[in-house]
Amino acid sequence: MRIQFSTGNSTDPKGMLDDLLKYIQNEDIKSEDNVRIFLTLDTDLDDRRINEIKEIRGKCLENNIEIITSAPTFEIWYLIHYRNNKLKFNNSQDVKKEIEKVNGMYFETMNIYKIIKNHTNEAKIIAKSLEHRAIGDGEELIKANPHTSIYKILDAIDYFNKI
Repeated sequence: MRIQFSTGNSTDPKGMLDDLLKYIQNEDIKSEDNVRIFLTLDTDLDDRRINEIKEIRGKCLENNIEIITSAPTFEIWYLIHYRNNKLKFNNSQDVKKEIEKVNGMYFETMNIYKIIKNHTNEAKIIAKSLEHRAIGDGEELIKANPHTSIYKILDAIDYFNKI
């Protein structure tokens, strides 16, 4: 099993996918056994960005890349470690302010993992319930506010650790 994060300079979905595809090719990742490839994207609750994510779905499927989205931002994953969040957010800054409220502080470069790691199983359950609720309410998951599918990466790690 390999867990490797590619780096690139792009921040838009198409550019990030292109960077990832170059990385996959350069590292010959597709030839390895037990490989799952993820592209993690924030929706930013922005219709233009959401449409860009939808536009790359086909190319991701062709290349066995799983799209993982969070709305409005990745930090929603951190927040659900503290509580089952039912708040709607306007933007990523609102999520970061909420983390700061419940944690006492938050900045993007801090090592929050050591603070939240003991609550990851609960966060996975909450993330799944947010997704189920959105789908049950007839929402398109990518537009759900809030949501995160980060747990799918952790489930893959758990799976690989068992084989």
